[in-house]
Amino acid sequence: MGLADGAWHSGESLAESAQISRAAIHKRVQKLRDAGWPIEAETGRGYRLPGGWDRLDVDALRQRAPTGWSVTVLDRVTGTNAWLAERDYAGLALVLAEQQTQGRGSRGRQWFSPPGVNLYASFDWQFDGASSQLGPLSLVVAVSLAAVLGRLDVRIKWPNDLIVNDAKLAGILIEASGELAGPVRTIIGIGCNVAMAGAVDLGQPWTSLAALGPAPSRTELAADLMSQLDVDLRRFQTEGFAPFLPRFQALDALDDRAVVVEQGGQRREAIARGVNLQGQLQCEFSDGLEALVSGEVSVRRS
Repeated sequence: MGLADGAWHSGESLAESAQISRAAIHKRVQKLRDAGWPIEAETGRGYRLPGGWDRLDVDALRQRAPTGWSVTVLDRVTGTNAWLAERDYAGLALVLAEQQTQGRGSRGRQWFSPPGVNLYASFDWQFDGASSQLGPLSLVVAVSLAAVLGRLDVRIKWPNDLIVNDAKLAGILIEASGELAGPVRTIIGIGCNVAMAGAVDLGQPWTSLAALGPAPSRTELAADLMSQLDVDLRRFQTEGFAPFLPRFQALDALDDRAVVVEQGGQRREAIARGVNLQGQLQCEFSDGLEALVSGEVSVRRS
């Protein structure tokens, strides 16, 4: 894309560079706008893509990939998890996309996925144990991502969000298939707001790496995360959640906070008391302590 540098380019210079007509450039720009790229046009100046485009570099990712990993970068896809689920990989795989048209978050929610600004990644990994042992996996992945983002004051909100000052920065979606006794094919979806800006209404407070300081390139972020997960997933495979629990506890966004738990259409108030070795959130209700496997949990506002 000739607009990747974020500067103004005339239609004439773009046409000359691409060796096509100015009319064809206009059509291409319109097509990109229709796909969600916020390209600006101004008479006498031409076109520009505000903020430029930090394009994912598949060659750099493959060079940095740990042994046994394959890397695929897609321009546009319905969702990286869905794309991976339709294919078989022998070994570990990372799939990234510049844009998702039907990105999904937890509980079937839409994951807003504008082109070229965020990280949309899915990791394909085989767990050799029983599916019942996968409960803490989203917390392990959250700890891994927090380690990569170590310079930030990141907190983990059970069971699958990373937040900064109660604003959502990233989310995790785990999808598993296979035998109950194992092995289990596990697809780990991660969405992280990198350079998204503007007044986007996501139904909850959100932030991005760029809003918090100098943001790493998306290629660098993906490569660092792949290396971190390569280590942490292997350790989880052999040692379970125990070595990760202290790291989670240090980042627990809900610990000892008043929360509202929504389950089966009911809302109950409780105090969050950390997680157990199964990754379950321990909540102190008026009638005693209960370990939650799932549910919608939010901080109670006074």
